[in-house]
Amino acid sequence: MAVKIPSASVGVKINDWYNAIRKFNVTDAEMLKAEIERDIFRMEEDQDLLLYYALMEFRHRIMLDYIRPLEEEKVPPDFSEILKDIEDKQGKLTGLLEYYFNFFRGMYEYNNHDYIKAISFYRRAEKKLRHVEDEIERAEFHFKMAEIFYHMKQSHVSMNYALQAIETYQAHETYKVRRIQCEFVIAGNYDDLESSEKALPHLENALKLVREESQRILEGHTFYNLGNCYYKMGKADQAAEYFHKAVVIYKEETSDTLTKACFSLALAYFKLKQNEQAHDIFNEGFKIAQQSNDAIYISKYHFLQALYINEDGMDSLSETFQLLESRKMYPDIEDLALEAAEYYNEIGLLSDSVYFYQIVFNARKQIKKGDWSYEV
Repeated sequence: MAVKIPSASVGVKINDWYNAIRKFNVTDAEMLKAEIERDIFRMEEDQDLLLYYALMEFRHRIMLDYIRPLEEEKVPPDFSEILKDIEDKQGKLTGLLEYYFNFFRGMYEYNNHDYIKAISFYRRAEKKLRHVEDEIERAEFHFKMAEIFYHMKQSHVSMNYALQAIETYQAHETYKVRRIQCEFVIAGNYDDLESSEKALPHLENALKLVREESQRILEGHTFYNLGNCYYKMGKADQAAEYFHKAVVIYKEETSDTLTKACFSLALAYFKLKQNEQAHDIFNEGFKIAQQSNDAIYISKYHFLQALYINEDGMDSLSETFQLLESRKMYPDIEDLALEAAEYYNEIGLLSDSVYFYQIVFNARKQIKKGDWSYEV
């Protein structure tokens, strides 16, 4: 009779697997995953450990979705089966496992642009944070909270979480990718607080760290964030240069961030009245959004089309705002409405401009209230 492997020894390997995932060390993570999968079949029965394994497999797929962009012709990974398997067992989750479920599910919803659901799951995870003793795991949680609140323009809340996270990561040399991502979030918050001159040093530091890591996709993200920073400063020409650099890298890496980068580059070109380049990159990005069935970006490209290409007027523009409002994406509403308001002001359609400035004002009121970001 074959000797069963103690579940505790498999549990140690799963911990090592998770450490590799958090460091974005794909090679080690894949190797440990394969080893654990072999051990599971020879392990003594332990339902809690099998749940831990299922949760970590879910987290592993989220990592791969971020670090390994899709190859051409491949469809995005289907998380539905693994999610259903975990949710069927959710009643058995307690303590640390319950924390992991809600934390990882929040990451999944964030990646799907459903920020309200993401915050809801993160808040549930936060209630279980007392079960987490590892300082790196606490830093992971703080980073993810910083990231989501940055996207919802809750800048001071985001900055507080980001500073907690980066303090821990700076003490651990092997977590350089997360340090870089923290610099992105801190810089983005300074942009939203209209202090872009404070954002630039963080992005320059991120670029230095990225080049030490030789991670091409992260270099693309840094260029994109630099473009965003210069755009917020009103320097559309410099923004376009960095957005273009990001687009080049995202094409090389077949990154799903290409849709967003093409949108930002097209917007910068329209702002600069470089209409031929704007049309070319618009068509490219719009096609990618349609191929990936990205409802949010399809709607945003329709917005650009209505504003700058077809000049369809407010009815067409309003359709984008209706979709964004249904998702409570008030920061996106604010940004797009401001683009429309400034454009109509520039061409002398003052009543239309005032209409969109009112949308900006209403969106900012919702962001300032922040009630929607605490729903559980």
